[in-house]
Amino acid sequence: FAAATLSTGVTACRGNLGVFAFAFVSPMINFVTVIVQFMSLVSFLGWLGLFDSNLDDYHETSGAVQFGISVTYILFLVSLYWTSEVIKNITTVTVSGTIGTWWYSPSEASSCCSSAVMDSFKRATTYSFGSICFGSLIVAILNAINSMLRRAQRDRRCVLFYCVIRCIMLYVQRLVEYFNKWAFVYVGLYGYDYMTAGKNVMTLFKSRGWSTVVAHSLVQKAMFMISLCIGLVTGLIVALASSLVEEVAVGFGASGIGLMAFFMSFYISIINSSTLLSVVSTSTDTAIVCFAEGPAEFEENHPQLSMRMQETFSATYPDVNFGRADGEVV
Repeated sequence: FAAATLSTGVTACRGNLGVFAFAFVSPMINFVTVIVQFMSLVSFLGWLGLFDSNLDDYHETSGAVQFGISVTYILFLVSLYWTSEVIKNITTVTVSGTIGTWWYSPSEASSCCSSAVMDSFKRATTYSFGSICFGSLIVAILNAINSMLRRAQRDRRCVLFYCVIRCIMLYVQRLVEYFNKWAFVYVGLYGYDYMTAGKNVMTLFKSRGWSTVVAHSLVQKAMFMISLCIGLVTGLIVALASSLVEEVAVGFGASGIGLMAFFMSFYISIINSSTLLSVVSTSTDTAIVCFAEGPAEFEENHPQLSMRMQETFSATYPDVNFGRADGEVV
């Protein structure tokens, strides 16, 4: 069933390649915003006088400034994570809206920059932007808290306490991220607000008895393995090419430059491939939601893909029901 769902998602993306555009640009946008935020942080700390006095004197005499710096650090972390989450979820909502249009009205989603792609992006950055920001803020706050707890674990006197608290917060964060994944799919499909979308999609899965289906999806693991393989292959090729360049080898040493080239290319490849494959992952999540809610439309508009998903679904989850186009429940 995972393979059939992935095939459906890839087919939908292949017909609407424009969904990869923002996903490809989003790391660069994120990089620019990080630089701007970091420069703002340095400027504000300079305004507080952190760079104007000796660090020891600062600890002894400037308790108010110390408090201000702590608050600034927390707000900086939240802002950093929040921006990253918003950019990522704009892509999620855009892809979900596009795949939903392809599912129900394929004539409107049949080209690279179809109206489905453009309209979905407009909705994500206007009408649904508030929902994206709200859901992203929750994850950003949890990320900031976990980051501070990780730093607090350096205190050996309370390491066990911070470890337990951090484990609890990580569990809460994973639950929220799981909720967000499906909520934003529904936001992209129907334009609901964040809370309504999350409630409706969870109600849909519960009423269908699909909790097991969505909990055991193998697509995310497959995307991770593909991204890892791309990073390793790219790193090895670049490292080999670097070691074969005679001038570089003589100047820096073949082993050193090859190792550096490997890690740099591996890191860049992982980021780029993960970003692009996240589009495919979101498309498969959207396909699962649409398959639960609109199997009749899927069978009418994409009969071959529908037949394959129905057959594999029945074979994988024989005890779980789903609706057919003729109204029969299997």
